[in-house]
Amino acid sequence: MDWRTKLLNPNQKARQDYKSLVTPVYRGSTVVFDEQSLIKDDWKQSENGYSYGLYGTPTALELGARICEIEGAKHTFIVPGGQSAIALVYFAFCKSGSHALVPHSAYGPNKAMAEGLLRDLGIEVESYDPLIGKDIKKLIRKNTSLIWRKPWICNHGNSRCSCNSKSST
Repeated sequence: MDWRTKLLNPNQKARQDYKSLVTPVYRGSTVVFDEQSLIKDDWKQSENGYSYGLYGTPTALELGARICEIEGAKHTFIVPGGQSAIALVYFAFCKSGSHALVPHSAYGPNKAMAEGLLRDLGIEVESYDPLIGKDIKKLIRKNTSLIWRKPWICNHGNSRCSCNSKSST
């Protein structure tokens, strides 16, 4: 057997009885099945098992479950990176004809998506000064469906601080 074929062999050589307090990191998109009839590709991994790594691995689903527990949420959707998280938010709230507000200080790929893909889809994204405060209401239109904002950072550099240094924004 060619060495490249041996590398792709899904039969694991290491013992599988190792137990840890944490979920191991599962990487990869291909899930191996003994029979094709066992595959149920319906995004219900907790009920029917895994079908494709991009839809969730034990690592991602465990992370999501723990975030739900911490936040008191019913569901958490884990995405592979920042830009996909941004796209998920846009597509959840915007449609053709929508207006969105994004601060000048937004993440660069957010602006690039706004100027390219979103414009092509008929979604208008307007940039605003993140220090605009209550005057942001002047920018809100009937078709504004999303307002991105940066978290307030107090004088201590903490976005969750409860000090009284916040402006009236």
